[in-house]
Amino acid sequence: MYKLYARNGAGSVAVEALLAACGADYEVTVLDRKPDGSFEDFFIAINPKAEVPTLVLPDGSVMTESAAMMIHIAEQFPRAGMAPLPGEAGRAQFLRWQVYLAAALYGSDLRLFYPQRFTTDAGGADGVKARAAEMMLHEFAIYADALGEKTFMLGRFSAVDIYAAMLCTWAPDMGALFARHPNLKRMYDAVLANEAVKKVWARNEM
Repeated sequence: MYKLYARNGAGSVAVEALLAACGADYEVTVLDRKPDGSFEDFFIAINPKAEVPTLVLPDGSVMTESAAMMIHIAEQFPRAGMAPLPGEAGRAQFLRWQVYLAAALYGSDLRLFYPQRFTTDAGGADGVKARAAEMMLHEFAIYADALGEKTFMLGRFSAVDIYAAMLCTWAPDMGALFARHPNLKRMYDAVLANEAVKKVWARNEM
């Protein structure tokens, strides 16, 4: 069984949705923060870095980094067809866009919502936040241009689309994003048409 340590609406959403879409045997523990902002000791014992999401694999080993989790999960359930396997057509593009979403958009989102982490200047957080919002729009535009007229980035539903859909919900203004890039709205709606994904979105109150 996979054990996912999560927070509603956080980066764990895409991992949970992929586990569900693959038909994996998994359980989710939704974490709460203590009054001082820290996590409970049982979670620190599992992952001393206290990162969400954290995934405990069936063999008991621990994974962090949501993009890596999704690549790994997709490979463990090849019949689900959520990623091209090594040697198959589309594999390079799968890796390219999975990493792009994590390195670019996810990173910009962290600067948008936690700007104080990215400056030592007490008055610099607003500038970090403003620049992050600009970068997210630029990075979404790159993704939308690559998506083009397709519904799904790889031409078929995959883990990349689930990850992209989650990140769309983190946009500063999702409605404005979809108005600017209607193809992202088309992709998002198609991802949410998957019943397993839809249920995960609902559980996360998204």
